[in-house]
Amino acid sequence: MKTFIAASVVGGLLAGLMVAGCSRTPASAGPNGGDLVPIKGGTAYAELLANADTGEVMVHTWDKDLKSRRPIEDEPITVGSGANTVELMPHPMDGDSAGACSRFYGEANWVRGGGVRDGWMHGGGAGDHKEFAWQRCWQGGRTHSHMWEDMGEHRHMGAEHGPHHGATAR
Repeated sequence: MKTFIAASVVGGLLAGLMVAGCSRTPASAGPNGGDLVPIKGGTAYAELLANADTGEVMVHTWDKDLKSRRPIEDEPITVGSGANTVELMPHPMDGDSAGACSRFYGEANWVRGGGVRDGWMHGGGAGDHKEFAWQRCWQGGRTHSHMWEDMGEHRHMGAEHGPHHGATAR
């Protein structure tokens, strides 16, 4: 009887480990609650935030300890899911040096509704194609809603005038 119980326990643990090994590891949360994507060879992170109501997408770049902003090249970053893409344009923060940026912003109708789960990022200072799960970005974007308002005149142009900032669905 003891052997049967021990075998059952070990079998259950092994089954649990196999299931856990097959599932995608949840992404870590950034300072604003968004999804983190390692960039710059792991020396920095891009934090993705999304607004399911408006289709806005924002990336903030952080140092490897997630304590300070880490400006990167002020070139657009492309974020996508499947064949859908949005080009996030640089919008420097106070303190970003000339030619560098720690905030990127864009809008795309395909982001509305919050149904996107798998994505990728590349270009600009972010570097090579990086795949990640869109998990925390939706809640982070809702919790920190003030950051969308900080975009001022750049906000909601896509909703009223069609996609802008390179937002496309290919």
